[in-house]
Amino acid sequence: QAPAAPSPGGDKGGKGGKKGGDKEGKDAAAPAATPAPAAAPAKPKAKEGPPPGVDAKKWKAAVKEGGKKGIELSGAADLGGLEFFTTQMETAEGDLALLQCCMDAANKELDPTEEEQKGGSGEVGKMLLSSGDKQLALMAYVPDSKKDKCNASEWLKVVLESCNGEFIEGDGLTAKGKVVGDGETRFPLKDKDTCQAKSVEWLKSKDLFPQADQDDDDWVPPDDAEIEW
Repeated sequence: QAPAAPSPGGDKGGKGGKKGGDKEGKDAAAPAATPAPAAAPAKPKAKEGPPPGVDAKKWKAAVKEGGKKGIELSGAADLGGLEFFTTQMETAEGDLALLQCCMDAANKELDPTEEEQKGGSGEVGKMLLSSGDKQLALMAYVPDSKKDKCNASEWLKVVLESCNGEFIEGDGLTAKGKVVGDGETRFPLKDKDTCQAKSVEWLKSKDLFPQADQDDDDWVPPDDAEIEW
């Protein structure tokens, strides 16, 4: 018996597919290049302002005095060769927050774009004192480059002991304290003079004060600078 004939067309069942889809997208336009982002505009100089809780007018006065004192101390250090100073600040009025503003302004880096130079004494060790009606505020600062010569907390503690003052906080580079007056036997204005003298005495004991035979050649600050040697 002859074998059955194959089904008509059964061997071509897979050849009916079209090739129309293999060229999809060839004629589509290429995507446009992403434009480069525009350069960001220069940021304006940050506007300074008083810290929380500090009166704006008092802050402005403290910054002005501190900046001026910084220039004086920097000049004194350059001309006289001194590295540590004790000086008074009037605008802080015995307030530690305002005295910190004075210190920051005195240590601020010089801005070459400013017509009137302010600050610039960041490499000068200093103790600032400010008396008010109720208390005397004190703050010591020692630049990192001079930390092997002087410890801010040790310096301030010795000064505070002369008036039974309170050491608030500090480390080797910065320290703050106060002497509270009672209006009867303790007066901040008098304590300021006592503490200032003690500070100079301590600096002498650490050989951080000019020698007697160098006094004639050393630069002398103006009377109104209130800078103690």
